[in-house]
Amino acid sequence: MYKERRKALASALPDTAIALVCSGKAPYKVGDEKYDFSVDRSFYYLTGLDKENMVLAIIKVEGRVSEYLFIERYDEELAKWVGGRIMPEDAANISGIQEIYWREEAMDTIGSVLSRYFSGYANVDVYADFTKQEAEQADSEAHIFARSLLQRYPHIVLHDLAGYISALRLVKDEDELAKLQKAIAVTKEAIENMMAHAHAGMGEYELEAYFDFVLKSNNCLHSFPSIVAGGKNATILHYQENSQKIKDRSLVLCDLGAAYSYMNADITRTFPINGKFTKRQRQIYDIVLTANKMIMQMVKPGITLRDLNNELIKFYHQELSKLNLLKHGKSIADYYWHGVSHMLGLETHDVTLPNYKLQPGNVFTIEPGLYLEEEGIGIRIEDNVLVVEDGCINLSKDIIKEPDEIEAFMAAHAK
Repeated sequence: MYKERRKALASALPDTAIALVCSGKAPYKVGDEKYDFSVDRSFYYLTGLDKENMVLAIIKVEGRVSEYLFIERYDEELAKWVGGRIMPEDAANISGIQEIYWREEAMDTIGSVLSRYFSGYANVDVYADFTKQEAEQADSEAHIFARSLLQRYPHIVLHDLAGYISALRLVKDEDELAKLQKAIAVTKEAIENMMAHAHAGMGEYELEAYFDFVLKSNNCLHSFPSIVAGGKNATILHYQENSQKIKDRSLVLCDLGAAYSYMNADITRTFPINGKFTKRQRQIYDIVLTANKMIMQMVKPGITLRDLNNELIKFYHQELSKLNLLKHGKSIADYYWHGVSHMLGLETHDVTLPNYKLQPGNVFTIEPGLYLEEEGIGIRIEDNVLVVEDGCINLSKDIIKEPDEIEAFMAAHAK
């Protein structure tokens, strides 16, 4: 599987090029304590390895491809404290890469490759993932390694690898889909555990604990910090304090997900803390639920996420006008200010490409929401869908969202 992914990446690159992908390193907190390590997802996608301070090099010379993997040297003394580093034979078995060297040999080995295979070239194209969300963001290992290589070999030309890897990662294979379905199944169990224990007056943090218990019991991690927002807090898009008591007759918006083998579920459900929607809550909920189903019906290959969002805005304009919510200078942006979809996979907000048109194998979210701050009502309903030839499959269809089903479920589990 990983070998095939590397082969596909190499095929997409120019006939003479070097691709470098780093696993990353955990930064230090204080003293000798580090933050939790989170592997670069593209490195994991190409190797199946989730250890820090590794480098993958794919060398393509006039169409001929070779692969090198650089790993940390085994340290017996360090192993007594934090466990041993992965051994070369184990790294080879997982990744399928046979040429394995120690990490400190990476620069000299790649230098030898440049001298041996690229001698006489006016310049050499070197690709690495240089993605940054903002200018002041700390340099990644890819930035640091590539800059060091450029200082030693000024004739190389650096290129961004992100687009090449994104094109591959956007289309999920059977292994990824199976892991995602596991993550969604655990998320379903965890959401139901929350709903079964919900009652007025409990803390958002207490409700969150019922979710966390199921994830831990299934050896899953969180896709992202959970949002458990009661009442007016649900109108804050990325509310994460989860520290308030939930008043009776309030809605609870829960945006959360389990991660299994780095495949992330991302589900939002909204339910009444006391198990019964008020008339107004039900009115707004039905609009969002209808929008969720409408957008799902529109999905097909060739359409863009922007197209879907534009259709949602048209629908909201129609429905909110009926409720007289668009008077006195109010607009859709006062009640809805995020996109209806984002890609999903090894990252919760997964990779994409500019103006990307959906194709079979894509997985993304459908998450319409409405937020009436003055009324303390925030509602979002989010599902995870897979694009197929004739539309999409709702991978999270078993997680209840019909209001009657929610009320019946909570009534059945009322204490």
